[in-house]
This record gives sequence, C-alpha cells and structure tokens, in this order.
Amino acid sequence: MRFRALSLSLLALVLVGCNSDEATSLVERYANRTSNAIGVDIDLELKPASELYSPLPARRERLAEVPEIREGLLDLLDLRQCNLMQLVSERNTSLGRVAKPSQRLIYELKILPEINRCIDALEGDAENTDLRNKLLEYRAIKERGFAPLLLNAIYNSDEMEQHFSFAQPPLSPEDQGYLSPLVSSLERFAILTKLLTSADWQTPDFTDQLEQSYETLYRSDFGARWISSMALLTQTLDQASSAIETRLAGRPICFNQKQNNQSDILWSVFVKFYVGELQPYIAQVEREGREWSRLNLNILNPLSEIEQSKMIAPFFNSQTTSALWGPYFQARERHTRAWQDLLEQCGLRPGT
Repeated sequence: MRFRALSLSLLALVLVGCNSDEATSLVERYANRTSNAIGVDIDLELKPASELYSPLPARRERLAEVPEIREGLLDLLDLRQCNLMQLVSERNTSLGRVAKPSQRLIYELKILPEINRCIDALEGDAENTDLRNKLLEYRAIKERGFAPLLLNAIYNSDEMEQHFSFAQPPLSPEDQGYLSPLVSSLERFAILTKLLTSADWQTPDFTDQLEQSYETLYRSDFGARWISSMALLTQTLDQASSAIETRLAGRPICFNQKQNNQSDILWSVFVKFYVGELQPYIAQVEREGREWSRLNLNILNPLSEIEQSKMIAPFFNSQTTSALWGPYFQARERHTRAWQDLLEQCGLRPGT
C-alpha cells in the first residue's frame, strides 16, 4: 500500500510538471524571490489572454467583398489563341469554385499577367476587337478585386487564423528563434501585397510554392504563443510593480543609502532573477514580437484601404495605445521605475 501511495504521488508530481510551462514557472519564481526580498506578498493572479484582449471578429465579418465576374463575360472558345482557355476552365470547374484560399490566390497570380499579355497581343487586331474589350472589362474587375482577395486569402485562411488563438501556452525561454521558420512565408505574402502598386507585374516565381508557405504557417503556433507571452509578462510586471511600490511606501530598506544584509539580498535577487532570468525572457518576447508585428504590417499596410484590414492590424501595431503592446509597454516602464526607486534607497541604482 505504501508503495502504491508513493507511486501515485510521483505520478501526480509528473502530471503537474507536464501541465506547467517554463515561462509561467520563470515568472512565478521571480515573483516569489522578489516577494521574499522586499517582504511583501506577490501572489500572482494570471488571467488567460482571452480575459485581457479582444479576439478577432468572426470570419464572416472579416471577409472582404470580392467583385464577381459576370457569367458569360468570357467565351472560352475565343481564348484559345491567348492560352487562357485552360486557366479559365480550371476556375470554372466545381473544384475551382470551392478551392481553398491558397489555391484561388495562386490562380489569380497566374491569370492576371496572362490577361495583360493577351490584351497587348490583340491591340490593333480589328477581328478581335470584341474579345479585347471583354478582356479589358474582365481585367478591370480582377484588378478591383485583387486587394480584397489577397486579404481574404491570407488572413481569413485556417492557417493564419490559428495564430490569433488565445488557447496556447506562452513561448518558452528555450524557444529562441521560434519565429524564424515563418519569416520567408510572411515575406512572400508581403511581396504579393506590394504588387498592388505595380502597374504591370508578372507572376512571382514562387507562386507554385505558396502551398508550402501555408503549410509552414499551419505547422507553427508562434502568434498564439506570443499573445500568451504578452499577457503573462504584462500581468507579472504590473503585479510585481504594485508590491515594490507598496514596499517603497513603507519603511526604507536602507537609511541614508547605507547598505545592509537586506540590501545584499535585494541586490542578489535583482541580479540573478530579474537581470539574469526575467529580462532575457522579456527581451526574447519583445524582439520576436516586434519582428512578427513588422512582418505582418508589411503585408497589411498595402491593404489598409480595405475596411476589414482594420480588424486585424491592432494585433501588430506597436504604438503605446495598441491593445497588446500598449499595456505591455506601460507595465515594463512601471516595473523599471519601481526597481530603480527601490535600489536608489541603498545607493544601488544601476549607473550610479
């Protein structure tokens, strides 16, 4: 019986360990050590990201309207000489009509340059004036719908939506470079949105590899874990700051900046757990978060005229008033000031 009880106890400890993430363990350890050093309780109450931030609106609200092509606008029999027949036929099949966002995007990237080539080839051809006029009308509709189609294909895809989830744990301190596999995929999407400002662009040479870019997005959970990391750090910094400010309002740790045993403990905690552990994690989350935001804004900025893009951009705006970055910046600056003021009592403020 004693052996069985011990086994169950060990199993419980293993399960607890499996359910605890390294980032949460790090901030709890920091809070505990700081609490002991200043003599003020820091009982972290960490809410999930879903209680701090607004989720993306439902997909039906984020879908941008893409102009439809009038049925019969193109007569396939007339397109044989322009090599457009196969492309248009593919789009008109049942498979084309229910194609995934990635597949529809690839189609659009191929069809528009071919239409332009056909229009140029038919210029001055009196026998094909009607066909050329149809193609001009077709192109106008396609160009008008290209920006909303890009927005839908990128940010309303299953692969990208999962990066806005609030259900993932925060990034681990060991996850250095966790964003790296996504960089080339996001840079490709940015190249596509920059086509909107180009009058005569050609099908990008990576078009047939776009499915791989979507696959890379699907296999990653960086965005969701970064959001959880921002929630974790913002709350930890704020709650630890409140405790330090409570200590500052009470009896000083040092009188006349004369150091003592308590100030030695305080300095040890500051160096080992704040500078040595928490700050590197803060730097990691902020560095990769800034890059994640920059890469996404490079995609979104050319699409800013589309009203639905404004539902997505706040997740990446690093201004002090934004939903994610704003509270984090305030918490970070507050925490820095609290430590500076506390160490100043003992003449230990860094830089002095």
